[in-house]
Amino acid sequence: MTNSDWINLGLLIVAVISALVAGGSLWFTFKQWKKIEKKIGMINESGKAAEILPAWYTKRMMPIIFGGGLAREYWPFGLLTSDGRTLVVTGIISLSDDGKWMDVDLATRDAFSIDVQPNYVFAVAEDRTKSSVQVSCVVAAMELATS
Repeated sequence: MTNSDWINLGLLIVAVISALVAGGSLWFTFKQWKKIEKKIGMINESGKAAEILPAWYTKRMMPIIFGGGLAREYWPFGLLTSDGRTLVVTGIISLSDDGKWMDVDLATRDAFSIDVQPNYVFAVAEDRTKSSVQVSCVVAAMELATS
């Protein structure tokens, strides 16, 4: 074999190895895409969420289908967290289908006449009320006002 033949053989070996690496990369990318495709969905109906969270909490704090639209009570609720702070919310928007996260509407400080405590957490502004909360950090839920 000549030097040129050895070079061609070397290039062929490099090409085969590159094809194998590209195939492995493609396989890995496909597996990652399948994981992403199984992305967590969000539940936004109280009936389905009641399977994950306590029933009174979801019935009062999540939207229900009412006359073709969604309705829920607009009221200050408190979600006591494991670190002792209370998130002041007006309701739960949705819950992840794995039960680990919930999206909530935080109340603004002046939205309700409630006795504000130092550990209460409110929205920073009227247009910044959405928040995500890790369900495992919520140790209690309560109403913060009476009618």
